[in-house]
Amino acid sequence: MKLFSTLKGQNQAKEILSSAVSADRLAHAYILAGPDGSGRLTAALDLAKARICPEIEKGFCGQCKQCRQIDDLIHPDVRITIPRMKTTKNEDIVDLFKTRAKDGITPLRIEGNTYLSIDQMREMGHRLSRKSFEGYGYVEIIYDAHRLRREAANAILKTLEEPPAGALIVLVTSRVSGMLPTVRSRAHTVRFGRLTTSMLEELLMERIGVSADEASALAFLSDGCPGRALTLNRKKKKNKSQVEDVFELIFNKNLGDMELVSEVEGLSRKLGREGILSLCSEMNSLIHDLRREFAGATPLTRESVPEVTGIDDEVFQRMEMLFSLCEQRLRANVSPSMAFSAAVAGSRIGH
Repeated sequence: MKLFSTLKGQNQAKEILSSAVSADRLAHAYILAGPDGSGRLTAALDLAKARICPEIEKGFCGQCKQCRQIDDLIHPDVRITIPRMKTTKNEDIVDLFKTRAKDGITPLRIEGNTYLSIDQMREMGHRLSRKSFEGYGYVEIIYDAHRLRREAANAILKTLEEPPAGALIVLVTSRVSGMLPTVRSRAHTVRFGRLTTSMLEELLMERIGVSADEASALAFLSDGCPGRALTLNRKKKKNKSQVEDVFELIFNKNLGDMELVSEVEGLSRKLGREGILSLCSEMNSLIHDLRREFAGATPLTRESVPEVTGIDDEVFQRMEMLFSLCEQRLRANVSPSMAFSAAVAGSRIGH
C-alpha cells in the first residue's frame, strides 16, 4: 500500500516524510504540527506501519497482522499516549481508542482539564528500555503534545537526546508554540496545513456521499480540516447537542447571574480548555445558521435551529465576535472558566 495514500492534500508533509522513509533516513523524533483534523494522526500511524510492517521494505502492506493491529490502535509496540486526568479510568481510554479505530475521525481526547504527566513519560521511557514484543522496534506517539507539563517535557528530553535503537517518537500537536523550545529543538517539525475548499468538498462527497451543496457548507465551516468536517457532519445528525444547551442558557431570561456562573463554571471544569475550544467553534456554527435563517436562507449545518424572537442581526454578530475572542483567549492560556464566562455573559446583555 502506498505510504500516506489515505492522507488528502498535505503534499509538502507527505514529500518530507516519504523521502525520509524511501531513503531509510527517518529521524528518531518528529513533531507533526497542524490544526485538528488535518491528518496528523493518520500520518503518524502510516509512519508506524512503515517502521513495523515486515512484508514491504520502505513501506507497508496494510494487510498483515502488524498493519491491522496498528490500524486498530492495539499493536503492543505502537503506543499512543494521550492527555488524561488523575481520575481518568483506563477503560474510558480503551473505549475512546475503539471508537477512533472504528470511525477514523474521533479525536483521541478525554473531556476535562487533561494533561500529559511525568509518570506517563517515565512509563514511556521504561517501555523503550526493553526489547520490543514483535522485534520490529518501537513507535511512541504522544497526542496533543502541547499539553506536556513542564516536568513531563523535561522527563523526555534525555529520551529525545539519546533515543534507543529502533525507536521512533512522534509528537502530534495543534499548538507547537505551546511546547518547550528544548523539546522542539530535539525533533524534526513537519507542518500540516488546511486543504483548499475544492479539495475538501471533493473528499467529503467521496467519503460520506453528501451532496455538492452539503459538502460546500461543511467545507466552509470546517476551516479546511477534513476531520473537523467529518465530525461536524456526524454532530449534525444528533437531535440535540451541547451547544444548543449553552444557547438556551444565553437566552433564558429566568436564569439568575449566580445560577449562570455556576452552570458555566461546571461546564468549564467538565470540558477543559480543548473541550471549550471545540464548543466555541460549534457555537459560531450555530450562530452562522441562525443568521442565515434570519436573512431567509437555509441553515447549513443542521436541519433546524432554536427559535429566537425579539432580537436583530447585530446581536448575532456580537455573539460571533465574543465566541471567536473566547477561542483566542483560550489559545493564549486564559482560564477556560474566565474566557467562556465572559463570552456567555456578554452574549446575554440585552436579552
